[in-house]
Amino acid sequence: VDSSGVHLTWSEIIFENFSKVTVERRKLTDTAWTQRAILSNPLITTHTDMVNDDTDFQYRVTFSDVQGNEKWAEGETTIPKTTSLYIPDDYESIQAAFDSPVIDDGDSILVYPGKYPGTLSILGKDILVQAIDDNEVATIIASDSDRCLNINNGVFEGFRLERGTGGIGVSTAGGGVYASGNAVLRNNFIVDNEAPGQGGGLYLTENASLYNNFVTNNVGDTVGGILISNATGQVINNTIVGNNIEDDTLGGVVITNSTVTFLNNIIAEHTGFDLLLTGDNSSAIVAYCRFKEASLADLDGNIPGDPLFLEVATEDFHLLPNSPCIDAGHPGDEYRDNDGSLNDMGAYGGPNGY
Repeated sequence: VDSSGVHLTWSEIIFENFSKVTVERRKLTDTAWTQRAILSNPLITTHTDMVNDDTDFQYRVTFSDVQGNEKWAEGETTIPKTTSLYIPDDYESIQAAFDSPVIDDGDSILVYPGKYPGTLSILGKDILVQAIDDNEVATIIASDSDRCLNINNGVFEGFRLERGTGGIGVSTAGGGVYASGNAVLRNNFIVDNEAPGQGGGLYLTENASLYNNFVTNNVGDTVGGILISNATGQVINNTIVGNNIEDDTLGGVVITNSTVTFLNNIIAEHTGFDLLLTGDNSSAIVAYCRFKEASLADLDGNIPGDPLFLEVATEDFHLLPNSPCIDAGHPGDEYRDNDGSLNDMGAYGGPNGY
């Protein structure tokens, strides 16, 4: 047994009027056999069966002649109970690890620092893909003419996603990331991406959610930072800075036809709008955020003041001590910072602060 399959071997058996070799398997708890292969060449004495992770099997190899007479041999195999893979130790690429049959719901892919080129498709499996080692960065660099990440399930955490350029043959929204389904993005830097459509940094739809991400210096044709469309998820404690488009009108975030919960976010440094709501957003919650269109009379805790970042030019979005965004997030206990103080707006705030 290895990560590519179960390798079966048997002794060569030659008898008159040979017809076929049948390879079957069943779970140890089952009584019925399932056919896996039929081999017509009697000289073939090996077969590789695809791994089904976390399940033990019994295999049977049956030799048949043209009259239907049979001889068989049986054996059992134990499949390793894989719960995590390390990149690049176990696999060179994140995508190869994700596509491996030993990774299934509830498992983890843990990624050491390095540069990982290409586009990731994290689709279907409910797993954790996490960059490890806080002192260095695991960077996803998109392939030419495509985005960094397509994701519709699981958690994607701790990466730098850069130089995405949107999709080919699919929606061109989301230069860096296209997030849908029940996907969760947490503690990522989404930077220097460009979309030929909307959402230079990210396109968010369905029940996908964002927590404690930085979205900066992205460019889109009509929305530079994030397009949130037909969404029902949560966007909490993110920092969205300096994203623009060609005519400089919709640089930051656009929310359209959504019931999203949008809390504790900082949107700043856009030459056009920081935040624009269009369509039917009557059930959306936008509160305790910083964006320049906010009114000082806003009863939902939104504020327009300068967030006072430490150094935007070097992507240091820590808040200066006199920032109006400190302790200005949602006052609920579930949103408090790691030190127990009131929530700071932006990606460094809240219980999952970057």
